[in-house]
Amino acid sequence: MTAASTRAGILVSIAGVLMMAGLAFNSNNAIPAKAKDEWKTGYWIWAGEPPASTGFKAQILYVEATGSRWPDNLPDADQYIVVRRIEPGQELTTETASTLVENYKALTEDAGIRANIAGLQIDFDCPTNKLETYGRFLKQVRNALPPGSRLSITALLDWFTPRTAVRSALKWVDEFVPQFYDAGPARASAGIAEPIDAQKWAPVFNAYQVPYRIGISSFGRIARRRTDASGHSLVQYFRDVSPMDFAGRRELTRSTGTTPAGEFLLRYDIVAPLEGKPELLPGDTIDITLPTEASVRTAFEAAQQFGGYCDGILFFRWPGRSETLTLQPDDVQRIVSGESPGAGVTLEVRTPSCIERQCSDLFLNLGPGILATDRAIAIRAIGPLELFLPDGPLHPLAMRTNQIVVNVPAYAGMGKVYLGRAISSGPVRFEVIAQ
Repeated sequence: MTAASTRAGILVSIAGVLMMAGLAFNSNNAIPAKAKDEWKTGYWIWAGEPPASTGFKAQILYVEATGSRWPDNLPDADQYIVVRRIEPGQELTTETASTLVENYKALTEDAGIRANIAGLQIDFDCPTNKLETYGRFLKQVRNALPPGSRLSITALLDWFTPRTAVRSALKWVDEFVPQFYDAGPARASAGIAEPIDAQKWAPVFNAYQVPYRIGISSFGRIARRRTDASGHSLVQYFRDVSPMDFAGRRELTRSTGTTPAGEFLLRYDIVAPLEGKPELLPGDTIDITLPTEASVRTAFEAAQQFGGYCDGILFFRWPGRSETLTLQPDDVQRIVSGESPGAGVTLEVRTPSCIERQCSDLFLNLGPGILATDRAIAIRAIGPLELFLPDGPLHPLAMRTNQIVVNVPAYAGMGKVYLGRAISSGPVRFEVIAQ
């Protein structure tokens, strides 16, 4: 054997060792293909205000349950997933994993046969450079969950950029939910939804052979922008205001637009002090983002194109009863089913319990469209109406001719709006007669 052949043999041997090491590394980090679930349309429900009522049974609801008792006011669904939120900065310790699983077990035990709870979802915006640590944490959770319980996680789009350790997290879960909203490095005052490009993202997600559902925005947001002396924008987000708080105000100038995802943008520039709102100053800007029929339909149709391991969509979120910035579940279901919007506004009548009188709570459903002009809506009471107690943000007027008149300003928002309570000595029927 010559020196040259000896060197060649050594090089071949080294190459073989390196190849085997690479195969072993890939094997250790590979994700076994996992069973795909049937396609479902789901919603997140967050703790807080009681959820809005609906006329349909949901396929799957992801429910944030903060205690050890299963909520008793949830909409009906075929299946439920328990959601636990981990806040940024919280340490992912063994104790944290154990607490998550013990709380999950307590909830499933408390729910009993009342709810078909299929698994646990962890909602954690893990920094991309911490995915290996997150993977070790998820392994602990996976091993502690009762047999047959599914483990799901929310996922940031940034995780799926090149050379990340996302496999470290995905190998322990049965499902991940990439979130196509607030996808930038920081939450923006205007715009929420991220346009969904199936041609770009489907090959990326499907390559991991792990089932996933696409997280879609169906909610809105109100924010105040203020520029400081150095030219930086300071943003404050509001939870306790609605578009109706700003509609028709003389102290504001209005402009409108749309986002690339099809959301509606409403901007108010404050030109004079607003009575009763000392936190808003001249020079401030109010940015209002509203979901639309187009933004939801486009996102849904894009999600349908993913194929592979995509097994549904998950809307953020199911609204509370008084919300005006989030599409109502009935409207979302109509959109994803391909139905056209109904004509005009509708009235919903609920009958709370009253002593010696019949009571009717009236809700006006303004629908998913954007009202670009002021509108006057008349409601007629047919029957012995004795008293109407107006309430809610629209301040309806009761007329002597058994009519209730509601003035809805332009760009007042969407959803169901509470009008007030009608009191009568007997059954009363209500109908919208003019709009």
